[in-house]
Amino acid sequence: MNDIGALIREINRAWVDGRFEDLKQYFHKEVVMLMPGSPQALQGVESMVASYREFCAMATVHGFEIKEVMLFPFRDVVMCHARFAVDYEIPSGRFQEEGMEIYAVDPKGQAPKILWRSQMALKEPGS
Repeated sequence: MNDIGALIREINRAWVDGRFEDLKQYFHKEVVMLMPGSPQALQGVESMVASYREFCAMATVHGFEIKEVMLFPFRDVVMCHARFAVDYEIPSGRFQEEGMEIYAVDPKGQAPKILWRSQMALKEPGS
């Protein structure tokens, strides 16, 4: 299970460092992401990687920190809650947010893979 905590930390190091191609190895090829504030879902590893790439293209990230990783084994998956803080700037301003990434992880095989991802705000910008 410690491997899953390390996986979550490495995913976040990779996108912050701009190593988008490295992200592909961490996600199942049919991964699903529920986008915050949107009824639409992304599906597939290419869409997932593109979402990180698009965010970084529009934002300057001044800081990102994983504050806590909580793991909840459930049958054949491990649910993971990763609390984070991010400081970023987009054309409309600079924002400091706290949120939670929620993952369903398949722990089997040679390396764990993210099957499902969602995100929620814990502290709204400016609050």
